[in-house]
Amino acid sequence: MQKSLKIIKYLLWAGIFFIPFTPLIVTSSLFFPFITGKNFFFRILVEILLGLWFVLALYDKRYRPRKSWILIFFGAFVFIMSLATIFGANPYHSFWSNYERMEGLLTYFHLLAYFLILTAVLNTERLWKWFFHASLGVSAVVGIYGILQMAGKLAIHQGSVRLDATLGNASYLAVYMIFNIFLALFYFAKEKEWYKWFYLPLIALQAIILYHTATRGAILGLIGGLALAGFVIALFSKSKKARVSAVSFIVLIIVLLGSFWALRSSDFIKRSQVLSRFSSISFHETTTQSRFVIWKMSWEGFKEKPILGWGPENFNLVFNKYYQPILYKQEPWFDRAHNVFFDHLISGGVFGLFAYLGLFFSALYYLLFKRKQIGFSSYDSAILTGLFGAYFFNNLFVFDNLISFLMFFAVLGYIHTRAVNQVPQTELEPRENVGDYKKPVLTAIAVAATVFTIYAVNVPPLLASYNLIGAFKESATRNFESALKSFQKSISYGSFGSTEAREHLVNFAMNIVQQPKIKKDIKIKVFEYASSEMKKQITQSPGDIRYMVFLGALYNKGGEYDKAINILEKAIELSPKKQQLYFELGTSYLNKGDYKKAVKILRTAFELEKSFDGARKIYALSLIYDGENNLAENVL
Repeated sequence: MQKSLKIIKYLLWAGIFFIPFTPLIVTSSLFFPFITGKNFFFRILVEILLGLWFVLALYDKRYRPRKSWILIFFGAFVFIMSLATIFGANPYHSFWSNYERMEGLLTYFHLLAYFLILTAVLNTERLWKWFFHASLGVSAVVGIYGILQMAGKLAIHQGSVRLDATLGNASYLAVYMIFNIFLALFYFAKEKEWYKWFYLPLIALQAIILYHTATRGAILGLIGGLALAGFVIALFSKSKKARVSAVSFIVLIIVLLGSFWALRSSDFIKRSQVLSRFSSISFHETTTQSRFVIWKMSWEGFKEKPILGWGPENFNLVFNKYYQPILYKQEPWFDRAHNVFFDHLISGGVFGLFAYLGLFFSALYYLLFKRKQIGFSSYDSAILTGLFGAYFFNNLFVFDNLISFLMFFAVLGYIHTRAVNQVPQTELEPRENVGDYKKPVLTAIAVAATVFTIYAVNVPPLLASYNLIGAFKESATRNFESALKSFQKSISYGSFGSTEAREHLVNFAMNIVQQPKIKKDIKIKVFEYASSEMKKQITQSPGDIRYMVFLGALYNKGGEYDKAINILEKAIELSPKKQQLYFELGTSYLNKGDYKKAVKILRTAFELEKSFDGARKIYALSLIYDGENNLAENVL
């Protein structure tokens, strides 16, 4: 039996060391190639590892979870999010999420399993060092990819100058580099051998990539995190030289920031595509103003459901209900508050936010107040404290993603392991605790449960995503009947991917119903199927006006104006200040020939925010249709 346990342990090690390679995965054959492939890889791998770990822990008690404040708060967070999902506004969506995000309660379950596996199996300092160095090695590969983007050899996927590498999003890449910069600094400070100097060019590469993501929150977070690390060294180090150096470093940062701000209007800074983003920071900037408006809307949503919130992945409901017309310059649909803490207030209420913040507080408790007991030097504590400070600041302006979660919970796992084990330097031999006749039965159940979970959680949405991409390809080649079959097949799997498949099905239908060269029977078939599926989506997602708008727009394209009016009026009841709804409803009345009603509707849209030039023009157009040319000229 001991030999079998060793094999399981080696398999666990192998699987765990695959996880740091997740950022490299890009799957062009799946919808949202930078998101779905990474998440399915992580989920399947964790599900396999969970089954293996369960068997190992079943036979050897030393691999079972051990209590720390970090684990307590993490468990509390997942428990609260489970309650928030059950009692939330849309439990199905809260659990499964969608292709674009792939978070939700299901991901929290996987992250908790990931944390438990890491902390049980990586039980020596050497194993943790290998694990984090795997991450550092992958960050170097990602960094080289970014350099090739800078050189124009590889495309920047967002279509701007902001690097995104294999993560597909500059903000995601930035926070990934923050974690790896601090990890490289951590081992540079710990290492005593000559090869410690190899960390410096790696840090330089990571810093260059971070800079060229032009992600302001992340870069300022890095600077603030380094200053915080210096403060901790000045506070705890016994070396006078180290304390003086730390204070000098903090002063240098302050001087450099002050100098930059004094020179922010210089030509050098204005010509820099990165530095100019920092020089433009102000309370009057459009992005800043929109963030404040969204945070105010989030606060209103929190006040409505303060205890357990709206459930994970339901910020869009708050955004629509408390929408402010001044946001017309932004994209029409937000599913995140662009502030992690407001996101958790909405997702899990005050209890959810408290549990999430507890992860930071518990980590800092061990780093700052228990550092000697768990064997951290002042440099160790300072650098990891700086990392949490940088990550915390960055989260004030963005939202998490799978890669930031993996890095965050890995570092928390390392601190947890130090706290409960004080991390021995060498691996202990496995100790069998065999003798219970139930264990073989439980092992068989674990194997069956693992196979079932892998299939049920991953296979249907994977196949749905693959067929959705097939529908796009068929549509692009104008093979509309085949495209429709691919949409039908994608939806037939009954996965969470059906939501996005239905959205794109409606777009597909709106595209072809007005094309004169397409056969009428195909148009009717596509229109009826698309409208039927979107009705199902509205039933599945009550209160989500996005799908009502999709259906209303489809009815308008298909000439069924009364049906469009009916569904759009219901949407306006749920989101009375969203101009887009009035535009679509006004279109219904214009197409129907009821110009008086159209004028009334579009006047309301215009008066919601008179600085919206698009609303002004649409209102004026309705006046022209109604024969009020003079009034239209006055409006324009």
